[in-house]
Amino acid sequence: MVKISALVTLALASVALATTNAECQKKYDTCRTGANANMATCVANHESCCADAYSTCQSSGDPNEAECAALNAACKGQK
Repeated sequence: MVKISALVTLALASVALATTNAECQKKYDTCRTGANANMATCVANHESCCADAYSTCQSSGDPNEAECAALNAACKGQK
């Protein structure tokens, strides 16, 4: 039962982080296409969003470290 619980937790964390990654990308796209967009600010905000998503993954009960790292790299690579 513990393994099933861990798998469910991991699956939920992965879905939540994927959603957060998509949200980070959407915010970044909105920022960089805005009038008088400051690209340095847009990039900094995107990096901060990805870091927050990574922290969320890391604090999700029993996180899969490799998956959290891979999803974080994917978030940062979306730019």
